[in-house]
Amino acid sequence: MTRRGDGTAPSLQGLVALVTGSTRGIGRAIAEGMRAAGAEVIIHGRSDVGARAVADQLGASWVAADLSSPEQVSRMVADLNARQIDVLVNNAAVELGGTLENTSQDDLREAFQVNVFAPVEIVRGLLPNLRRSSRPSVLFISSIHESVPYYGNGAYAASKAALAMYLKTLALELGPEGIRVNSIAPGAIATDINREVIASIGEDRFSRWIPLGRVGHVWEIGDVAVFLSSESASYVHGATVTVDGAYSHHLVRYRAPSHR
Repeated sequence: MTRRGDGTAPSLQGLVALVTGSTRGIGRAIAEGMRAAGAEVIIHGRSDVGARAVADQLGASWVAADLSSPEQVSRMVADLNARQIDVLVNNAAVELGGTLENTSQDDLREAFQVNVFAPVEIVRGLLPNLRRSSRPSVLFISSIHESVPYYGNGAYAASKAALAMYLKTLALELGPEGIRVNSIAPGAIATDINREVIASIGEDRFSRWIPLGRVGHVWEIGDVAVFLSSESASYVHGATVTVDGAYSHHLVRYRAPSHR
C-alpha cells in the first residue's frame, strides 16, 4: 500500500462511484463531492428523466430504478455488471411516518425493501465489480435513528437499525477481501424532505436542541462521504460516523445556556 499521511486532500481520482438516490438532497451532495474529488460518478434516480437531468448537469452517467421493486433492483444491477464500480454509496431511502396503529404491513415491507433489502442486494450484485477494484469501498447512509427512536417513525427507525447490524456483518465478511464497509448516520440536515418538519417546529427552536447550535448542511455529509471512500480512510472499516452536531446526545430536550 502506498503510504500517504501527507495532509493532502482526499482524492477519488480514477475511481468510479455509484451513488443511489442522488438526484437531490444528501445523495446529490455526495455525488457532487465525489465528482469534485475526481471520481467518475454514476447518478441513480427512480426515473429516467430525473436521473438523466442531474447527470447532464454534473457531467456524469446515470441509471434508473425504483428500489421498492426487487425486479427493478435486479435489472439495474445486471445493467451495471459491465461497468467498473470502485465506490458504492447506498444512500436512497424511504421514510414512512406513522404510529403503530397507522403503519400497515405494506408500509413496513416498503421501508425494509428500500432501506435494507435493496442496498444489500445491490452490494451482493456488484461484488464482482468491487472485487476487481484496487480501492473498493461500500458506504451506507443511515440515520441517528438507527439507535435513537423517534415517535411515530417505527418503520424507518427499525429498518435503519437492521441496516446498521448488516453493516457490521458485512465488515467481517468483506474485510478479508480488502473491501471496506462503513456508514454515515446523519442527524438533522436541511434537505427537501426535512425542511417541512424543521419549519413546523421552528428552525431557531430546533437549533437549540442541537449542541452545535444549528441544523446541518447536505455538503457536510458529502465531505464525510468523500473522506470515507478515499485512501485517507484506508484503515476505517466497519464504522458508523455520526454527523449530527451532537444532536443524538440530548436524551432530554432543554434550553441550552446562552453564551455571549
